[in-house]
Amino acid sequence: MAVINLGSLSDVEKTFYHREALAFAKPALIYQQFGQKDRVPAREGKTAQWIRFTKLGITSGTDFVGAATYVKNSTGAAPTWTPATPADTTITAQLDALFGVGHEWNEAAQYTSLVDLPKELRKLNAQHAAEAVETEVRDVLVAGTTVGYANDRASRALLLDADYIDMNDIFDSVTTLRNNDAPTINGMYSSLTSHNVITELMKDTAFQSAIQFQRDYIFTGTIAELYGVRFLSSSLAPTVSSAGSSGSATVEQTLILGEGAYGVSHWLLGDYDLIYTSPGGHGDEWATKQKLAWKMYHKAVILNQDWMLRLESARR
Repeated sequence: MAVINLGSLSDVEKTFYHREALAFAKPALIYQQFGQKDRVPAREGKTAQWIRFTKLGITSGTDFVGAATYVKNSTGAAPTWTPATPADTTITAQLDALFGVGHEWNEAAQYTSLVDLPKELRKLNAQHAAEAVETEVRDVLVAGTTVGYANDRASRALLLDADYIDMNDIFDSVTTLRNNDAPTINGMYSSLTSHNVITELMKDTAFQSAIQFQRDYIFTGTIAELYGVRFLSSSLAPTVSSAGSSGSATVEQTLILGEGAYGVSHWLLGDYDLIYTSPGGHGDEWATKQKLAWKMYHKAVILNQDWMLRLESARR
């Protein structure tokens, strides 16, 4: 059997492997979906860059002087125009290098297996890479500083066993984002949460009453939207141990965010790679082993703390 050396593959072949891996990242993995992509054309080496613009304030004046952003007069005479300079912040970050544990198999297995072993392991490595990146993004987002607690508790330590998430908690969280002028994503905010949180919302009697004549959420087992929020759930959703002596042992951490709250680097052709070691490679003096692993360059950063909120609640 001819040995495939990924280092000598054509761009077309490597693009195929890249797309095969990308399939695992969209749409099953949720934390990567809504990040602002880095400025790919401007990327130099392994440094990613994002731009965050600050909106104009609302201050009137008789002319465009000082902090005035619009002019008010009773004459209708055009003022002297002094255009504003866009207030922007450039965020740069060095990409992190991620290395997968990979697989090793004896060449005899390739001849006796009924499956296409290289292909299946390639897919398994691609899924592992996508979930590793998902975890990296999640861990960045969960460190956000805008936080709310179920049942209007003041801190994580005060959460009790019965402080499960409910519809009112979603109302309060959305109100916080709206007051912060957080922009929506295609008209709605996005909630990234666990399957357990979805279950708790489905058990909320107020929510059941609100949707019984409008939606079939109970029958489909999912919540499509609530109060201007779309819901996506994942088994990789974060939790943390409670700091309170009388509180819930495990605290769910739901993220609700608007557009531009965070940035992620693109999955470019050179950022993700499969590493194949043919028989006779490192540690294989008898040339019987084949190895397959992955590496990935990636970065996630928070761009605006006010446009994302972490809602913490008890787990039943």
